[in-house]
Amino acid sequence: MPPFDRQQRNNDLAILSALTETLHHAVDLRETLDIALGHIVDLMGLTTGWIFLKDEGDHYTLAARHHVPPALAYPGSAWEGDCTCQDLCQAGKLEHAVVMLECSRLRDAVGDKRGLAQHASVPITSTDGLLGLLNVATTRWGRLAPADLQLLAIAGHMLGMAMARLHLYEQVKVRRVQEQRALLSLSQDLLMSESLEPALQRLTRVGTRLLEADACAFVEADELAGRAVLRAAHGWQLPAHAPWPLPLDPSSPHLWYLPERATSLSDEALAELPPLLRQQHFKGYLGLPVELGGVPVGTLMVASRSPRQFLDDEAQLLGILSNLLVQTLERERLQYEAMAREKLEQELDLAREIQASFLPNCCPVMPGYQIEAYYRAARQVGGDFYDFIPLPARSASPSAVPSVRAQSSSVVYRRGTRIATPEVPDLSTAQRIGVVIADVTDKGVPAALFMALSRTLLRATAIDGRRPDEVLERANRLILADSRAGLFVTCFYAIIEIDTGLVSFANGGHNYPLLWQAATRTVRPLRAQGIVLGIVPEPTFELQEFVMAPGDVLLFYTDGITEAMNQARELFGDERLTEILIANHQQSPAEIIQAILDQVTAFANGQNQSDDITMVVIKRNATPSAA
Repeated sequence: MPPFDRQQRNNDLAILSALTETLHHAVDLRETLDIALGHIVDLMGLTTGWIFLKDEGDHYTLAARHHVPPALAYPGSAWEGDCTCQDLCQAGKLEHAVVMLECSRLRDAVGDKRGLAQHASVPITSTDGLLGLLNVATTRWGRLAPADLQLLAIAGHMLGMAMARLHLYEQVKVRRVQEQRALLSLSQDLLMSESLEPALQRLTRVGTRLLEADACAFVEADELAGRAVLRAAHGWQLPAHAPWPLPLDPSSPHLWYLPERATSLSDEALAELPPLLRQQHFKGYLGLPVELGGVPVGTLMVASRSPRQFLDDEAQLLGILSNLLVQTLERERLQYEAMAREKLEQELDLAREIQASFLPNCCPVMPGYQIEAYYRAARQVGGDFYDFIPLPARSASPSAVPSVRAQSSSVVYRRGTRIATPEVPDLSTAQRIGVVIADVTDKGVPAALFMALSRTLLRATAIDGRRPDEVLERANRLILADSRAGLFVTCFYAIIEIDTGLVSFANGGHNYPLLWQAATRTVRPLRAQGIVLGIVPEPTFELQEFVMAPGDVLLFYTDGITEAMNQARELFGDERLTEILIANHQQSPAEIIQAILDQVTAFANGQNQSDDITMVVIKRNATPSAA
């Protein structure tokens, strides 16, 4: 091959390569036609060309032009109306050939034509038919060799394929926009839906339309019943007046016998399906497992009744629908849990009110004494309780329980709040009072129920005035007889002789109360041997006595105080509690309680309360005339 021919071929190949690259990366039709036309004109060794595109009404529109002469300036009259090449196209004479034509537009144009008189016309076609015309212009005497015409035909074919691809690309973009709009609308509808069933039905309708399938369904896996249930379906042939949701497979919760994707299910495969599924006569099938929290809860499927291959992008679209389905199911689950929590909260509020009715409405008024009590549960209900029991005198009959009169209002603490009460028990005529503080070894509702049982049995046992050790022994027997919950309760019970200050007590495994003795200015723990109630059938409880002198302070408490924990996981402990009592013994019982709470709160430094907190403080006035 002569050097000139070799150089020309290399030049042609370079231009073809540039044309191919332009068409390969084309995303905008107008821009692509402008650039491609320049490459094609250069490939032909010419300077001028233009491209017409044909619309659906068989009208031609100028879409691109390259170096047209002044006589063909655009816009202008030269481009108005039809021309010879368009007429030949309409007559079907340019469908498969490159034709050299005298240009009717150049012939009739007025002005500088730069010597151009004819052009080669190439049809731009695709599998959808004629898309337009490619014209490259030359002079009246210019000729294109057969090889050039063949090269031009190849360029026109490449242009047609690129335009077809761009058309498909535009269709895909439009479809994606439509899909996104439909998915957004579906997502909003699912979010606003107040009921699950209509939401699921809408999802299957949208799924059928978006994937252009015959049917769509959500099949739920009912693991407890061991069956698959049709929760929502569109396009299915279902029996009239059938109960909903429909059992689909009574023997298996998962559709393990269906492939994830099938182009044409065989008759053998259809024969093995459950009757309702077999009656649908599905051929093409695409199914995705639906998982909630990593646990399979069913299958989302689309199907066609004729053979069909579902593509990967359709599987991705079904995956998006599956995610929306999961979000809907999760929202429904969260709403159900929220309703259940709300109902539980209401029930716990009622339980708290019922439990509060077991605690004294207020502290009793005893001549020569000051009494204050405090209770705060770690949860809405708790297992701590305290009680004040008016008792008969030592020589009185068991039925001679003193009457209690109502006096002026006082203060009691409930769940950490000071509550004024209009009626306060007046024990001015009583000679003895029983004081109980107890702690069920659990928290929450079980502890609250066991607390109610224990409190009732203790009060019923103590009301006749028997000794503290006898009260705990009998209460223990009754608790063992009535309780099957496996819980037990610590309990400290004391009887105070109001006139003399004699205190007799017994301890059922409870924290030792602290006694501030004014005479010695020391704090003494009230120790007595005994174990918790509700474990051993015949326990022994030690009876102890002491005299509460004027100025003495008696502090009953539960382990919610001493076992309060800080961020370093240190316990508040008995020593800190003792120091607070020493430092505040001269204060009123209410002020002593507040000092303890302030110190515990500061010690915990933001740590949550882990146990119920209960305190009872009894102070014998320094002089008989004190209030």
